[in-house]
Amino acid sequence: MNLPRLSHKAPYLMLALCVALAGCGTAGVRKDAQALIGEGQYEAGIAQLEEALKQHPRDTELNIALIQGRRQAIEALLTQADSDRSRHDFGGARSGYGRVLTLEPNNRRALDAVRQIEQMRNLGERIALGQAALRGGDLFGAERHMREVLLLDPQNEGGLALRKDIELVQSRTARPNPQLRSKLERPVTLEFRDANLKTIFEVLSQVAGLNFIFDKDLRPDMKATIFVRDVRIEDAVALLLEQNQLHQKVVNDNTLLIYPDSPQKTKDYQELVMRTFYLTSIDSNTALNLVKTMLKTRDVFVDERLNTLTMRDTPDAVRMAEKLLQSQDQSNPEVVLEVQVMEVARSRILELGLQWPNTFGLLNADGNPVGILDQLRGINSSRISIAPAPQAKINAQDNDINTLASPVIRVSNREQARIHIGQRVPIISATSVPSTQGPVITESVTYLDVGLKLEVTPVVHLNNEVAIKVALEVSNAKPLEPTRQGTIPVQVDTRNAQTSLRLHDGETQVLAGLVRNDQGASGNKIPGLGDIPGLGRLFGSNRSDNSQSELVLSITPRIIRNLPYQSPSDMEFATGTETSMQIRNLNRSVEVEDEQTLVAVPGAVRP
Repeated sequence: MNLPRLSHKAPYLMLALCVALAGCGTAGVRKDAQALIGEGQYEAGIAQLEEALKQHPRDTELNIALIQGRRQAIEALLTQADSDRSRHDFGGARSGYGRVLTLEPNNRRALDAVRQIEQMRNLGERIALGQAALRGGDLFGAERHMREVLLLDPQNEGGLALRKDIELVQSRTARPNPQLRSKLERPVTLEFRDANLKTIFEVLSQVAGLNFIFDKDLRPDMKATIFVRDVRIEDAVALLLEQNQLHQKVVNDNTLLIYPDSPQKTKDYQELVMRTFYLTSIDSNTALNLVKTMLKTRDVFVDERLNTLTMRDTPDAVRMAEKLLQSQDQSNPEVVLEVQVMEVARSRILELGLQWPNTFGLLNADGNPVGILDQLRGINSSRISIAPAPQAKINAQDNDINTLASPVIRVSNREQARIHIGQRVPIISATSVPSTQGPVITESVTYLDVGLKLEVTPVVHLNNEVAIKVALEVSNAKPLEPTRQGTIPVQVDTRNAQTSLRLHDGETQVLAGLVRNDQGASGNKIPGLGDIPGLGRLFGSNRSDNSQSELVLSITPRIIRNLPYQSPSDMEFATGTETSMQIRNLNRSVEVEDEQTLVAVPGAVRP
């Protein structure tokens, strides 16, 4: 029977055909799954990729496609669910978050959103608690409930109404003596040129029904010039005081004390209040520097054990400190970094040819090898040994190894997080010290960290973007031959990458391209005959080793907590002048020829 002859290229063709068929199959699955994901059928597309990966667990492209497809689906579902939630479509939002949890059961963003939707059912109860606290005089408790409501639902009508009520109470608290305030709000018209200051105050006293008391050190010959029409009495009094470097103190609902603006008089008449601030996030020493720098407060004390700040200053300075600390005492943003590190190693070993004998020996009559030359007499075919017997050799190996690490790191804003997955390799070094009795050798052990090392430093921005500094290193160590002194050198193979990137909340970035290629070739052939083109494989075997390893890093930031939005009206407020600190400015305007209010400074001439 005649058997068909196989060409020496047949193994290559069969191997290439198998690889091509497998590649075509997985490529079609990836294409179909990506099409389903693009159409919004996320669960079906992910299921196809997972099923294909079960059949081809070492297919790197399928693994990467599954990672990217899952991230794309989760981001799209979260975006739609957040949009539904902002439009108060809580049913659609809950459904979207449920689909996210189906794809990724531990998704922190979806879990928090579902919990917040459940909490929104109790918004009415929270508003009622805030209103009850406000009626009971607990302004801070009412504000806490109000912030919780608006954090869950920024457009909640009850929460917005509660905030207005709180602001109204705060404004009333900042303005004592309500009867005096009503008298000072009355409009008045004044026209005086170089008039005695006390005379002007007498006119104001008759018009407004107020009592003005003057300090004994006030000069009786002080004069003032003022022309104002339809302005508040409070503004007119403030103008007169500023022209003559004077201050006022409220005595009761209808009495004001006028005194000179001097350090001693200020100490005598200015009322001071004391306030203790319990800080939650900002450090007490940082708050101390803030208050001293911005408000020039001298009487201030911090308790590091309780993280409190106590200050003694004017009521205006205390209210300014409250606004400053309210804007600064915020929790540090935090982010969860989902990292996947995959090392894909490919090894190709191909050995083709004919293995010829590599040993030749002689045997004695008992079949044992001959060791003495005298026994070489009478050699025949039965006393010749050749090993191993000639044989054809075909060996092909193809290895794919995926080493996957998936750490999940929660880190605060601008803090560095480190991960080391590997081992600490001991390195022994010896030191020789000469002595009279011979050298004294001292050994020491140090440790080298090898394996996977990852360092990340995130910076969370207000627009829900995260800037990340990433440092990745993958290394392994191989001990070498010890030196004469006993030191064991270590060869370290390493691959590292450092980069900075900025990603949106939930956005996935894949970093790849750290590829290492190793190639080698060896042969076992008969010299001369093994080098004949075409026929050389009949007189020997050739071995080729090709290995490639690639490092793939996938990183996804998930913002857990960011700084809350603060309106400009909360962050900006009037503080008076350099010499006179006040929580609010006076409303003043200047009159011109069109019958508007006219303020005439001393020496001015009214037309």
